Amino acid sequence: MKQIFYSIVLLLVCMVCKATHNRAGEITYRHISGNTYEFTLTTFTHTLSMADRPQMEFFWGDNTSTWITRNPEQRRLVEVLPGNYQMNIYKGRHTFPGPGIYTIYAYDMNRNTGVMNIPNSDNVVFGVKTVFRIDANTGFNSTPELLNYPINKAAVGRRFVHNPAAYDSDGDSLSYELAICLRERGIEIETYTFPTTTNGPDSLYVNPVSGDFVWNAPDKAGFFNVAMKIIEWRNGIQIGAITRDMQIEVVNSDNRPPEFPPLRDTCVVAGQTVTKTFRVTDPDNDLIELTATGGPFQVADSVARYYITDKGPGYIDVAFIWNTINDHVRNQPYTVSFKAEDQNTDVKLVAFANYNITVIAPPVDMYQAVSQKIDKEKEISLAWSRTECEHASGYELYRRINSNDAVPDYCQTGVPYHWGYERVHVANGIDNTSFSDKISNGLSPGLDYCYRVIVTFSDGARSVPSMETCASLPAGSPPLVRTHVSAIDETNGVIEIAWLEKPVIDKLVAQGLDPNDYEYKLFYTTDSTRLNWQSIPLKTAAIGDTTFTHAPVDTKNAFPPVNTKHPFRHYYKVELWDKAEDKIFDEDYEIASTFYPKLQPTDKAVIITFGRYSPWVNAKYEIYRCTNDDVDICIPEIDIDYWVGQTNQEIFTDRGLKNGQEYCYRIVSEGYRSIDGVTYGEIINWSHVACVTPIDNVAPCPPEMHEGEFESRSECDENRNILEWSYTNVSPDCPGGWDDIEKFYIYYSPNPQHYDYQKIDSIKIDEKINGKFEFSHDNVLIGCYYITAIDSAGNESAPSKIVLLDECMRTGTEGGYELPNVFTPNDDEINDVFIAYNPGEIVKEVDMRIYNRAGKLVFKTKDPYINWDGRDMDSKRIVSSGIYIYTCEVYEERLTGLQIVPLSGFIHVYSEKQETIRN
Repeated sequence: MKQIFYSIVLLLVCMVCKATHNRAGEITYRHISGNTYEFTLTTFTHTLSMADRPQMEFFWGDNTSTWITRNPEQRRLVEVLPGNYQMNIYKGRHTFPGPGIYTIYAYDMNRNTGVMNIPNSDNVVFGVKTVFRIDANTGFNSTPELLNYPINKAAVGRRFVHNPAAYDSDGDSLSYELAICLRERGIEIETYTFPTTTNGPDSLYVNPVSGDFVWNAPDKAGFFNVAMKIIEWRNGIQIGAITRDMQIEVVNSDNRPPEFPPLRDTCVVAGQTVTKTFRVTDPDNDLIELTATGGPFQVADSVARYYITDKGPGYIDVAFIWNTINDHVRNQPYTVSFKAEDQNTDVKLVAFANYNITVIAPPVDMYQAVSQKIDKEKEISLAWSRTECEHASGYELYRRINSNDAVPDYCQTGVPYHWGYERVHVANGIDNTSFSDKISNGLSPGLDYCYRVIVTFSDGARSVPSMETCASLPAGSPPLVRTHVSAIDETNGVIEIAWLEKPVIDKLVAQGLDPNDYEYKLFYTTDSTRLNWQSIPLKTAAIGDTTFTHAPVDTKNAFPPVNTKHPFRHYYKVELWDKAEDKIFDEDYEIASTFYPKLQPTDKAVIITFGRYSPWVNAKYEIYRCTNDDVDICIPEIDIDYWVGQTNQEIFTDRGLKNGQEYCYRIVSEGYRSIDGVTYGEIINWSHVACVTPIDNVAPCPPEMHEGEFESRSECDENRNILEWSYTNVSPDCPGGWDDIEKFYIYYSPNPQHYDYQKIDSIKIDEKINGKFEFSHDNVLIGCYYITAIDSAGNESAPSKIVLLDECMRTGTEGGYELPNVFTPNDDEINDVFIAYNPGEIVKEVDMRIYNRAGKLVFKTKDPYINWDGRDMDSKRIVSSGIYIYTCEVYEERLTGLQIVPLSGFIHVYSEKQETIRN
């Protein structure tokens, strides 16, 4: 028991006398396998302090912790640095229970003494934390390495810069921001203030892109601690954040730091060599020491190098060389951080310069674009060379009509939109290096189609585009130009078919054949697979006859619902036959379908796409609308007033309609085709008629939670959470309106790491109070909330942003769980029982142990209220007056799960009667 007592006393004493040494630190990690990660705590301590930490406790964010020992095998990880800095590294592995967002923190009991912007710094806990995500959607992750140590000094009135030289081997995007220094459990220090500057508050900042911490400039000497956050992003999602705490010693000096010339960022195609030479100068003619860190020095193969080519008083010449290879290709640039430190005898000052290098993938070769016919369907067969970048994910193929021989700009990747290409194919895997582009993909015979391909990478990187390769599909015999629905009727509908004869005559004559020995045979089908032609021959036509009228046919009512994948339409083909041998000539026919509007109803609008299968190009669409059963009024010649718009795109949205009212549409297309260098224009076709009724199927916009429009708070005394919001505008990116909102749904979850939100209530739109909506969640002080909007049609919006409330009753804070320090078990019915303050519903249990000065355990309990009547747990007698020591672990139910908060202190016990005390 004495050993326990002395251990407790020693711990309390150490808090005062042995822990005045922490100056800087951070936590990083790397993925090992599955949910197992290795974490590294790096601390920078004061070598002149007597304190040392051979062990540090890691708190894993899942209600567990581990003591990590800096054992003799790790002695090499203890490094003494200039300026009385010692670097200490602690490594530990942990396997997490599953997906979630975890906050890992570590803390030591005290900071370095004398920190100017942290009052009583030697009695303020030094803490660092790292937040990371385990999520199958974003993949496993390792943090960036911080390659520059936080050990540099500053001078009063001189601009100070520090760059952590963060290198992320995963190639994730990084951003940076200023932060507040932390204490135990990763909590911000309440008494912390940012250092002051000679140029105003805006002169202390972190560049969010480069990571430069800038202090321009210190206005007084002393020790100052600052913090910066390095945030990782992947596909627009934040996947982790490191907080670096660092100390800056500011001295009075006339010395000035070195100066770098501007280092312009560069870009190279993998395989090229980066060469950069520059001179760093010192305004005081001091000698300069230069070092460089960054990604090019961390890669596995073909590591960068730098050399000092010349140096002298006031200058140093540097040469940087990097032979890049294909393995270096990634979306994010590599940053080289150059650090120049002058060798001034008064104080050594530093300057930083960043040099960003983007390594992009070389293009592949498009070596094949061949027009051919496979299974009676014409196509352009494309092939390209395999990329040499083994970590690439695949390819994207782009197409345009007619050539664009644009040459990519320097280091340009991807295919620019203004080049006029559209993406027609995505190939997954670097061995998939071919594609067949068919008429069913939108090709038209007679046109030149030109292609480029790029290499893609999973991190978003794109290669230089390939050179252009072109090919065209030859026109069939004969070339079709018309499948025109000229009459709308369920029994007497009419469809007109037409084709061009001159290309047929030219083809036959070129082969020494007599055109009069040939004839046309016409077929049609309504089978979208276009396989049943032979069963329904229509007509045989002699050379010289280039039109056909298909009647009577149902052109009005024979269509399936609008959401059918293959809408009903008529397909036609015209074949050229040898009359003498009664067989098809070369099977070189074309297929064309009638034109059918594909309609998608939505809120007060109809989205129209154009269902067609044709060998010509439709360059323009005219849209007509009617609103009664007489669909013939949609014919343009009858009434132009029914025209609603035109487009050259394959989609059109007709807005401003009424929900519940039927609308019918007929489309007129105007196109052309090119054959043997001749362009045949004015190919005009009218569509069938299709009808649809707009409905409100568009969800409203989610409640916008801008600053000033959303207030959430916990009313601790009332034991409830309050949500407040307004809904007076919508996002311009949201198509849903808000004028027909009827109510809001409130969703709640007790745990942010679980997706178990439940709808707990609703608020009607007419329940607004003083311009805002309010919801009270009674008998709850911890939780996560989001809100949705519901319109009159029952459509529910996307969730608002999630609000987390977890502020009440925190142990160690005002209004939270607290233990008294005076106790009088003397039977005067005043303070006779030792009872905790504010245990509430959040404290689930405690592990309370009370010792006398001899180290004997006199009381223990798990009751959050404690309820000690002053009796020794063994003798059952009231303990004598005196000072007692306690340790208490408080188990709090928080948003992140059950958290353990340690407490320790003294209890003054007065057990004599009042009269005895007065005597």
